[in-house]
Amino acid sequence: MLDKILIISILLVLPIVAQTQEVAERQLDNNSISIYDNDLLSADFHSGRREELRKRMKSNSVAIFLAAPVRNRSNDVNFEYHQNPNFYYFTGLNEPHAMIMIFKEPTEVNGRFIKDVVFMQEKDPETEIWDGKRYGTSGATMILGLDMALENKVFHEMELDLDQFDEIYVQNIHDDIRDVPFKNGDLFDLKAKLDVKLNKVKSKQKNGQLSLWCAELREIKTDEELNLLKKAITITCEAQREIMRALNPSMTEYQAEAVVEYIFKANGAEYPGFPSILGSGENSCILHYTASRRPMNKNDLLVCDIGAEYHGYTADVTRTLPANGKYSYEQETIYKVVLEAQQAGIDVCKKGKN
Repeated sequence: MLDKILIISILLVLPIVAQTQEVAERQLDNNSISIYDNDLLSADFHSGRREELRKRMKSNSVAIFLAAPVRNRSNDVNFEYHQNPNFYYFTGLNEPHAMIMIFKEPTEVNGRFIKDVVFMQEKDPETEIWDGKRYGTSGATMILGLDMALENKVFHEMELDLDQFDEIYVQNIHDDIRDVPFKNGDLFDLKAKLDVKLNKVKSKQKNGQLSLWCAELREIKTDEELNLLKKAITITCEAQREIMRALNPSMTEYQAEAVVEYIFKANGAEYPGFPSILGSGENSCILHYTASRRPMNKNDLLVCDIGAEYHGYTADVTRTLPANGKYSYEQETIYKVVLEAQQAGIDVCKKGKN
């Protein structure tokens, strides 16, 4: 009897132990790749987006996305990396030198039938000292939930014949891609090897189709996306309120910009979603003014066109503010005309109208 109770107890405890071990392993991997945010889009979100894309793809087809290139600022200093939004949308991977292939149906790759494969940088402790921790192929499958992850430099060795597919969708990168010296498998190499394969199947390529599908998918936001958008908007509105409180005629445009972008960072935004536009006086009439060097005067208006980017989602909020805190009669009159026109447009925005 005691033996039976012991066996039942062990059977009941085993799933809990396994689950605890799985959580511990996942946490270990999170720590090994420096995941500090707890509100990133989930692996289920990215997997679900891939499934929605598959619904639009023709039978026996493949979709291919490349990561964004690394951009050099000067000498050995690069700009802060920003991922190709569509690549991130389908993968959750915020690393360069990568490519994903999404198959309509399970396709054999390296002896396994899979629905997607990402080619990416493997973990490299020496490089990670300089550039930060990487997911590595194991992290991409365990944390991001991708079917298969392979080191990027093996792509050219693979016997993956694109001619087996009836249709091939590729999101092309039109920007300059630099070849990283002594780095086999970087984005330059990936694209060069991909182009060799694509040149053999030009008639099967459906240029432009992926961009249309991505736009269609991203028009409708999931609850996870809406939460991130609301966060970006909240941060941006707080920055607008703070510059309203801080603004005075003794400031320069760059000091106003500093106030705005401090609020972004202080509230967790990774970066501005676009270069902040803080234009005063004559600069307020330059639509995409970004120099931010002019000292303000007491009768100036400051156009503050800003947006925080939070986990890949960007707000865009514009306000026109008097440098001295009070609109003149003429400024207030014009302000009200524009505000009334805007409100009239908002009032007729109804479902079914165009």
